[in-house]
Amino acid sequence: MKTVAFILSIMTLGTATYAQTPGTGKVSGQVVQTGNKPVEFATITLLKASDSSLVKGAIADVNGKYEIEPVKEGKYLVAAAYVGMTKAYSQPFEIKNSPVKVNTLSLSTDTRNLKAVNVTGKKPFVEQRVDKMVVNVENSVVGAGANAMEVLEKSPGITIDKDDNISLKGKNGVVIMIDGKLTNMSSQDVAALLKSMPSSNIEQIELITNPSAKYDAAGNAGIINIKLKKNNTVGTNGSITLGGGYGATPKYNGSLNLNHRNAKYNVFGSYNYSHRQNNQTLLLYRSYPAEGKVNVFDNRNTHNQTSDYNGAKVGVDYFINKNHTIGVMVDAGLRNYSMPSNSVTMIGSGGMVDSTLRTDSKNPGDWNRMAYNLNYKGILDTAGKELSIDVDYARNHDSKRLNTFSNVYDASGKEFSHGDTTRNMQPSTIEIKTFKADYVNPLKHEAKLEAGLKFSFVKSDNDARFDSLRLNNWVYDYNRSNHFIYKENVNAGYINFSKQFKKWSVQAGLRGELSHIEGNSVTISKVTDTTYFNLFPSVFMSYNVAKDHQLGISYSRRIQRPDYEDLNPFEFYLDRYTKIAGNPYLKPSYSNNFELSHTFKQFLTTSVAYAHASNKMTQVAESEKDPATGDTSILRYRYLNIAKSDNFTFSISMPFPITKWWNSYTYLQGLYAKYSTVVDNNLVNVESGGFMGRTQHTFTLPYGITAEATFFYLSSQIADEGLMRMKPMYGLDCGLSKSILHKKGSLKLTVNDVFNQQRFRGTFTNAGRFMSVDSKWESRQVRVAFNYRFGNMNIKAARNHKTGLEDEQNRVKSN
Repeated sequence: MKTVAFILSIMTLGTATYAQTPGTGKVSGQVVQTGNKPVEFATITLLKASDSSLVKGAIADVNGKYEIEPVKEGKYLVAAAYVGMTKAYSQPFEIKNSPVKVNTLSLSTDTRNLKAVNVTGKKPFVEQRVDKMVVNVENSVVGAGANAMEVLEKSPGITIDKDDNISLKGKNGVVIMIDGKLTNMSSQDVAALLKSMPSSNIEQIELITNPSAKYDAAGNAGIINIKLKKNNTVGTNGSITLGGGYGATPKYNGSLNLNHRNAKYNVFGSYNYSHRQNNQTLLLYRSYPAEGKVNVFDNRNTHNQTSDYNGAKVGVDYFINKNHTIGVMVDAGLRNYSMPSNSVTMIGSGGMVDSTLRTDSKNPGDWNRMAYNLNYKGILDTAGKELSIDVDYARNHDSKRLNTFSNVYDASGKEFSHGDTTRNMQPSTIEIKTFKADYVNPLKHEAKLEAGLKFSFVKSDNDARFDSLRLNNWVYDYNRSNHFIYKENVNAGYINFSKQFKKWSVQAGLRGELSHIEGNSVTISKVTDTTYFNLFPSVFMSYNVAKDHQLGISYSRRIQRPDYEDLNPFEFYLDRYTKIAGNPYLKPSYSNNFELSHTFKQFLTTSVAYAHASNKMTQVAESEKDPATGDTSILRYRYLNIAKSDNFTFSISMPFPITKWWNSYTYLQGLYAKYSTVVDNNLVNVESGGFMGRTQHTFTLPYGITAEATFFYLSSQIADEGLMRMKPMYGLDCGLSKSILHKKGSLKLTVNDVFNQQRFRGTFTNAGRFMSVDSKWESRQVRVAFNYRFGNMNIKAARNHKTGLEDEQNRVKSN
């Protein structure tokens, strides 16, 4: 409370001081660059016309606009500057009793050699912008040596559950983009990819809670865009990163980035390798009434997941002229993984153990992906009209395999059933083809019109085969085997209009999507065919109430489509009584999202959000009867369409410099969620409130050393996945960083989860059935990371290009 009181007193003092400042005029204007594009957050200085001495400074907004007031009577001129661009000056003007609007200032790229310039300023870890929140990962110490998944978890409003499902402000169904390109992979695939990506490759993470109509309508919780580092005039440069860590098992990674640019083309490429091991323990306890007694299954499962990933990307951009560029890019990934596990399940009733099931499993597999992109971007005229076109093809293949061996022992420990051996092969191939075109037309009076088309074609072929070993012969299991083919065609178009008024900023858009879906369960000769059309409106408005106060309001309608593999009726067994299954009858989920925000002095941002979802998809534990034996004690964990959900959040975002050497960022969020569904023919209504807080502190120490500490706390609440009532969780991360090798290199040491308290614990009760889950992973780790940059550090950035297949790839799963 003392900290809050101190912050409020500082803000009040600043307001009071401003109110006492004399002045009689106001200066306003705009800063643009080539193509009449605004220069976001350009530095503005008001100078005396007589001797160019500094009078006042300001920062332009996202539209390149600025205002300076109050200004005394006199003669002045305005200067505008931005890193990497030449400085621009206005003509001298005079302030009397009326406001002055300065002619638009235009900045151009500065091609001078800037090696001698020593830039010591750093971007803050978190920046709140008009339409999104930006996390500057490259300035984070505790992210050193980590992977992208671990850095993402440290971002404001982000939570990641025990199954690696990502939630943004309490809502799942987040769409993950990399460099503005949708990954087109499922949640499991995305998790595996992000765990394989070193944090040293990441520059920023953008959190977009309410995307405009320009983006694909998929994703109920919004979009997370991970921007990778780019190289920045003519020449060659690159960087190399090496990292290693240890918790209970080793992890290490390395990456190489290269870029060469001249007047006609830019060639870029990267390679990264990672080896990760992770020990994890899962405790699963469940009980249910049967025949006048309570049956109990008490399971302990341990596994060591090992993964080796090789990823490479290569591309070239050819500059036809200053306004037209064509490019081609190839992205490849290969992962070998295994997850051997052993499971012990004690089975009994009335407080007595009747038998014990011991299961050993091997789960090796290979996953690979090849993606190709051909693109064009052109500025069509001097007014800044733009056209961009993308043609994409991607193929993902996963060869899942699972071998299981089980023994059953009686209460005395004597084996009375053994040799229950099964094998499962689940090869999966997903092909994605997309075509996308986007057009931008700047209009008069600070307005802009955007429009586009997108066509996507997806085919997912999954062949799940189960065999049982009987008398040294493999026997095909007809009950569990299934060949499932899924086809999807989505045709979309959108239009988006935005305009800047004096104090208002408005953006409105409409997206239409026509979808054709076909699911073919080849094994049982059952085909489902569905066609549906949807409209997805979006509206965004901001209002500058006063110099230091800005209000924002937004609305968007979104859709969350099932992951391709979740539609496949496959089965993955932890043991004979516990399995994870697909659901071919899943339907898309729709949500309406509202958000109201207030920003004070670009410093303190508060927001209130509400989302209502229908047919929401979430994993739920339900009972099942074995079709072969009639056993009703099987627990099946799969995605279901729950009837509806309501989600309310209140959040506060606050970057605050405490001293010159101590900066902090704090994010606080209150949450209330309510769900309604039917499980095992019983109506389930669950609701709860919750709280999440994260605070990060960065200290600048002597001898070029930077220290950082981050603490987070997640209260008890209903987990979005599984509808489990989870227990609180918290963690502390610490790190040190030092620049070396004439500031071309850096060395970082970090300790994650210092107190080793990160674990998921939750319970679920329905119709007398009770289940508890306790999952613990290798959260406490010590890491060391080294990064070295070489070559010309002033190469202009490669294009931050978006392809067209990201939304589809975001629904592809891997391990």
